[in-house]
Amino acid sequence: MMKYSYLKKLFVYSLILGALPVIAMGVFSYQRASTVVQHKVEEANRQILSRAENSVEHKLETAHIMATQFANSTLAVSALGLDLDRHQFEVVNELNKTIRGFQVFDFVESVSFVNLDKKWLISYTGLERLDDADKLSEWSDFLSNHTQWDTESEGGAVQLIKTLPFLSGQSPPRAAFVLKFSSRLFNSLVLSESFGDTVIYNENLEMIFRNSETLSSEVQQDKLEKALRLQSSGQDIDIALNGDPMLITVQNSAYNGWKYVSLVHLSDITKESKAIGWVTLFVCLAILLITLGLAWQGSKMFYSPIRLLRDMVAGSNHDLISSDARDEIQYIRTGIQGLLGNKLELQKQLQTQYPYLHELFVIKLLLGQLSGKEINGHLEMFDITGDWRRFSVLTLRVYSLDRSRFEEGDLGLILYAVKNMMEEILTAAQPFHPVIMNESCVAIVVDSSQGKAQADDRFMRICEEIKEKIYTFLGLEIQMGVSRFHEELEQASVAFADSTAALRFCQRTGYRGIMRSEEADPGRLLEITYPARQEQELLEAVQSGDREAANEIAARILEEVEKRRFTQIEAQALFYQLFVKLIGLLQRDEQTLKKMLLDVEHVQSLFRTASFEELGQWFTNMGLEPLFDLMLAREQSHQSQMAQKIKEAVHTRFEENLTLEAIADFMNFNANYLSRVFKKEMGMSFSDYMANTKLEMAKQLLIESDMKVQQVAEKLHYQSTAAFIRYFRKMEGMTPAIYRERKR
Repeated sequence: MMKYSYLKKLFVYSLILGALPVIAMGVFSYQRASTVVQHKVEEANRQILSRAENSVEHKLETAHIMATQFANSTLAVSALGLDLDRHQFEVVNELNKTIRGFQVFDFVESVSFVNLDKKWLISYTGLERLDDADKLSEWSDFLSNHTQWDTESEGGAVQLIKTLPFLSGQSPPRAAFVLKFSSRLFNSLVLSESFGDTVIYNENLEMIFRNSETLSSEVQQDKLEKALRLQSSGQDIDIALNGDPMLITVQNSAYNGWKYVSLVHLSDITKESKAIGWVTLFVCLAILLITLGLAWQGSKMFYSPIRLLRDMVAGSNHDLISSDARDEIQYIRTGIQGLLGNKLELQKQLQTQYPYLHELFVIKLLLGQLSGKEINGHLEMFDITGDWRRFSVLTLRVYSLDRSRFEEGDLGLILYAVKNMMEEILTAAQPFHPVIMNESCVAIVVDSSQGKAQADDRFMRICEEIKEKIYTFLGLEIQMGVSRFHEELEQASVAFADSTAALRFCQRTGYRGIMRSEEADPGRLLEITYPARQEQELLEAVQSGDREAANEIAARILEEVEKRRFTQIEAQALFYQLFVKLIGLLQRDEQTLKKMLLDVEHVQSLFRTASFEELGQWFTNMGLEPLFDLMLAREQSHQSQMAQKIKEAVHTRFEENLTLEAIADFMNFNANYLSRVFKKEMGMSFSDYMANTKLEMAKQLLIESDMKVQQVAEKLHYQSTAAFIRYFRKMEGMTPAIYRERKR
């Protein structure tokens, strides 16, 4: 019994193939998530610090600008020279009013305007004299020992000191404007969404603010301050505080030199990473279990055709296959080798049929029975490459067997011999073999020359060689028609028709030799024309659908051809040209146009006419009549579609009191024309159809709805309820109310 060894191999391979990427993805995801979490926390803290810094500095800068404006104001400068007391209440009130204006800022705790020379102080509480020597000395020491921005490490208070007068250069200053900021200055940091803790240092690395107890000991503060002094610009710091690694983000202020520091415990970050790791582990395990199931199901699915092949091979060649096969694949290989033992013999049989298939392809190509897709498929099947620039078709017939050693019954053998001679002359460079059609030998000759003149010379040499060889070996003269050059193989049927027409010209004129389609009596081809006025009249008659006028004009053209003494072949060429122009009116019907132009039998029937009378009948019956029928069918289809659109408009827009004029505007047609079309297609006028439709809708509303008769009349746009009732009684023999009672 054959073991399912290949199924096991397939399952193990599928499992490994599915598991390795999952494991690699899990490891990578965990490592990547850990890194991303740390970077995201760092970036978030940096953004929060930046927003907090902007908030604090915006408040400081706003207060600084207002303090500068006050210090430089005329009121403040003039007050410096005054010995203010309660008697100068107007100036004091103005100063006090201006100072109280700072109370709109909740982060400004107090404002003081002090003048040591004149010994007065104005604050939120009003005017205060500094006659006490201790207070005066205290203010003098305060102004002497502080810069513009004063920070107190212990209390975390921040003060703005503006010395007066501005740019006086006195040391110590004798007057100043002092703003003391409250703890609300740092509200943005207290309420911060930062992942860790936030600390602010001034330009001397003195702590101004912290929102946690992380730096509760001086040892920790000294360690952090030392790291900050060694820090490069824009570089983060990695240190350990109390053995706990920290991620420290630093934001330097360009406004006042302060440092905004964020401290994050790495253990908090790794806690998030571990949670992600557990989630990743569970997800990977779930994926592995799913992979295990899919690998087993997939292995059985992919193994099923192998098992079927094995069973088929075992059933067909069981006696020829060794039972020592290593696995199912080797077993199947041995069986297939046995089934393909006759491959060479089958190929030889196919090779014997190859020339017949090729000839059938050429015949169908010449008759226009192949589409472009089918032509390309045959070219690929016969390994024919389209590396030529142009091709032409030559059609050859034996002129006569009179005074030769052959009889009429030998014509088939003669044509076969001629075909073989043409194959010898048309070397291997020619991909298409000559074929025998209608007692003629036909060949498609391709050319890859650069210029058309060079191609003409080469082609004529081939034709002359064929003619001479046939005369030398068979002693027979030939008539040969040669088509114009074409580029696309889809035009092979047109080229065949050209060469056939040239050959018929030779037959009618008795010419023995080679005749190109464009050279058939070149002196008279230029005269094969007809009056342009008659051509235009014929086109207009066909477009208007006037058969009688079209037939009359065609008869006049035929009379003109007879008067000019055209030969039959010239008249045929003229009417073929006119036929092509007429079917150009069917440009929108591409399939019909292509069929009529490329139908070889249709064209050949024109050139088989033997008299002008037959030619006129062909033009009428095979040209004008089918054209009129197609145009009439297209017009009827168009009118039927328009009538259907009018019906759809009536049924979908009946509530709009629709008129034929409105529909005509919508469809971009004349209302009278639409009225005629509708009556012709529907057998009744538009107004009658509209009235019938409204009546049917009224009956439906009376049965299916609870609308009153008046509401139904209004909905369907009757002139009045009375008019609706009269019309309904006239058509149905009862009033709407009675109709509703009987039908419900």
